[in-house]
Amino acid sequence: MTYQVLARRLRPQRFADVVGQEHVTRTLQGAISAGRVAHAFLFTGPRGVGKTTTARLLAKALNCDAGPIAEPCNTCSNCHEIAEGNAFDVLEIDGASHTQVDKMRDLMETVAHRPIKSRFKIYIIDEVHMLSQHSFNALLKTLEEPPPHVKFIFATTDPHKVLATVLSRCQRYDLRRIGLGELRAHLRKTVDAEGIALSDAGLALIAREAEGSLRDAQSLLDQVLATAGQGADDAAVREVLGAADRRLVVAVTDAVLAGDPAACLRHLNELHTYGYDAQRFCRDLLEHFRNLAVLRTTGERQLVAELPEAEAEALAAQAERRSADDLQRFFRLLLEADETLSAPARTVELRLVLEMCVLRLATLPPLLPVEDILRRLEALGAGGAAAPAAPASAAPPSARASQATSGAGLWERFLARVREDKVSLYLALAAGKVVGAETDVLRIGLENEAMRRELTRAQTLERLRTIAGAVAGREMRIAIGPLPAEQSSAPRCGVCGNPAREAPWINPSI
Repeated sequence: MTYQVLARRLRPQRFADVVGQEHVTRTLQGAISAGRVAHAFLFTGPRGVGKTTTARLLAKALNCDAGPIAEPCNTCSNCHEIAEGNAFDVLEIDGASHTQVDKMRDLMETVAHRPIKSRFKIYIIDEVHMLSQHSFNALLKTLEEPPPHVKFIFATTDPHKVLATVLSRCQRYDLRRIGLGELRAHLRKTVDAEGIALSDAGLALIAREAEGSLRDAQSLLDQVLATAGQGADDAAVREVLGAADRRLVVAVTDAVLAGDPAACLRHLNELHTYGYDAQRFCRDLLEHFRNLAVLRTTGERQLVAELPEAEAEALAAQAERRSADDLQRFFRLLLEADETLSAPARTVELRLVLEMCVLRLATLPPLLPVEDILRRLEALGAGGAAAPAAPASAAPPSARASQATSGAGLWERFLARVREDKVSLYLALAAGKVVGAETDVLRIGLENEAMRRELTRAQTLERLRTIAGAVAGREMRIAIGPLPAEQSSAPRCGVCGNPAREAPWINPSI
């Protein structure tokens, strides 16, 4: 006897058997029970989630000898013929083979013929988005006012490619991806019924690789059984699917969070030895760091409840080791690496890109929270760190002394007034030094580039200019820039002794 794959042999024969689409099946059953069945339906959703299966179930419920009925009996001749695909009054058509307008016109001519033995003549058009625009136009008039004995059921993975005039004539039902937990539970029922010994970890790996598609999950299960037999262990499942061991994902993440680049490279060498795909592993890391960021930000374990218990425990422990900002930064860097790995014109070996990305993650210093920075600045200000220092500039010594004498008092009064006006501005300025106080310009030097960017916003500069004018008793401008070389603690060039990074003075407040 010819073997029939699981996806075909286990196709649902009742609405109650459809996995993960209760919002659709419940609505259809309610419409049938209330006698409010539309003449055209559009089922949309990703591949393998039950669009064609639901269309056949709807056809069986409408043409069942006991119907229209909310649940087909599966015993009458109509139910059997529809299930086997040889019912005269249910025409299942592939949209890709009817792109020519003449074929669609010929099909529409059969609409006027009454059904041979059933209650309705039902047209199921799969992948309807493949129809040409002329084919859609040939369908429109019949779709708008079909005979009472005709029903149209469309299925598509790309509803945005369907003409708006067709969409407006149909009742649309969106089938969703099936959750990881639902897929794993359904696969467990399947292997138990088939007498197959597979662990929960192996089933979780198959469900993860299926990406929300039940048909893909059943096909992968068939593939595992064909290769590894009835008692496949976890290692055999990973080998068949070509997927990396989740423990390797956790181990690389542990090494990154611990700042251990050597351990990262050892684990990636193991990945290369087993022949795992670098891009797939990068996406596994992306998913893992996404889960870490979610756990660290929300603290809700329910958001990762679909994962295996061991993986969820590892995530919970790892999420506590870094801040949410750090984890989101790791995710962005991995995303950049994934884009590089996906580039069609890449010339670099994938392994090298992944290794350099992971090494960068392992050597990144942790980010300091803004609250900590503000507390440190406040402590510095309270300890006299904000006291004005003698300004240094390229001016002659006599000029610098004159500026220091005139600028020190102005700077102290200016800081005091800023503190009264807005404490956060004072804390930012407290880390700076007055570089020069000319007749109409107060020059402030700041080593922190982020603080300089914040203070040079137009609204902030205008506020500071107003305060400086009030303190000095005359119109003043504010110029904010980096500290001069002799006052800066930034890294210097080993050749010329200049700061490694110099930015021009920013003076937008004219």
